Amino acid sequence: MIFPLAVGFSIGTLEKKERQLSYLIFGLLIFFGFLLAGALEGLICVLMALPIFALMVFIGYKVQRRVFRKEVGESKKLLVTISPLIILLVLNPIEQMILPEPSITTIENSIFLDYAPELVFDEVKQMDKLDADKPIGLMLGLPSPYKCELEADSIGARRNCLFANGKITAQLTKYEKGKILEMDVIDYTLTGRDWFEFVDAKYTFEEIDGQTKITRTSSYKSILNPRIYWKPLESWGIEQEHKFVLNSLKKNLKEKYGK
Repeated sequence: MIFPLAVGFSIGTLEKKERQLSYLIFGLLIFFGFLLAGALEGLICVLMALPIFALMVFIGYKVQRRVFRKEVGESKKLLVTISPLIILLVLNPIEQMILPEPSITTIENSIFLDYAPELVFDEVKQMDKLDADKPIGLMLGLPSPYKCELEADSIGARRNCLFANGKITAQLTKYEKGKILEMDVIDYTLTGRDWFEFVDAKYTFEEIDGQTKITRTSSYKSILNPRIYWKPLESWGIEQEHKFVLNSLKKNLKEKYGK
């Protein structure tokens, strides 16, 4: 939030409005282009950050134009322009010290399937393909797995879910056929790993009226703030991935066993 505030403040020091707009566009292209080219984030995550960025740029611009209305000499203009960036560098280590430890958030989604729990369990533990229709979030660039591999049918075994740009590796902590498949995430190489961390994942299986209710649960931590803005977006993104995985499971079962 401080960085775009500094950008807006610096732009406000420019006298000609046409220059202000061109520098703003140029700055946005450089900043978000760096995030994308450096694989620090995907397109949809950049779009999620854009409203905060734009708001803080606007506030920084207004502060400069209202509070610093008087003309400044050429010798002081450079100092006024870069002063917010200096503040940013000073505040960053302070922020790291005062921010609380991120809490764990849990997301849960379920689906009913016309198959026995043991059959559904076998299809979940290792998924040779995930190719259902992608929901809007995955179409816009959220990571989507294409395959999940299980090393062994026992507690302690590793389950690797492969993505186009990385993988998630989990270690089984509970393994009861037709009942529960639970694992701790031990490695995560996807974009956003510097501020987002999966903690664990779980599948539970419950037979209800001849159907199997399968529930997918994911727990994660995030250092992104403000939480009132980011938490709903993060939850939506994970639910999009859950929906894709469960629909891929449904599709695989239908192809293999029929309805």
